[in-house]
Amino acid sequence: MTANKAVKTMKSRDVQLKFPNLGNPDKIEVIVYSDASHANLPSGASQGGFIVFLSGNGKGCPFMWQSKKINRVTKSPLASETMELAVAADAGHLTAVMVKEVFALNKEPKVTCFTDSKSLIDHLQTSHVIQDSRLRVDVACIKEMIELKECEVKWISNEKQLADPLTKAGASPNRLLEFLHNGVF
Repeated sequence: MTANKAVKTMKSRDVQLKFPNLGNPDKIEVIVYSDASHANLPSGASQGGFIVFLSGNGKGCPFMWQSKKINRVTKSPLASETMELAVAADAGHLTAVMVKEVFALNKEPKVTCFTDSKSLIDHLQTSHVIQDSRLRVDVACIKEMIELKECEVKWISNEKQLADPLTKAGASPNRLLEFLHNGVF
């Protein structure tokens, strides 16, 4: 897959992961960038990717990331983005649980998920029933996580989407590389 080749290209550059001082563990937050490309694989499947960051003290560091074929073939870009956000939100929540346990915190850190899919944000904010029954389940899972305050989901412009190089052939890795170099959101 071309997106995986882009990740390998990034690995071949002089890229270093930096783990800055995130300050008081009580103030650490979990930031998740989620993205998907619909039907971009030769089989007609979609590529999904996410990056989970720990953030604090004005700095951030990558904690977990993934780029792979989405588990099932989807009917639309909305379905691809929704499935990947569900996986990414779960990863963000898992990270928050681990941070709580490692630092013996009283509560889990806040988890904020970012997607560049405006239609997904619109579906999460409406009570209208989605016609696609498979997609309806995925949207319900994300809505439940939001209601349980396990995460919040926000829209972000394509220009600020750090997960782009994990899903799209030819996507510039420069924004992600700049973040990895500076550690500043």
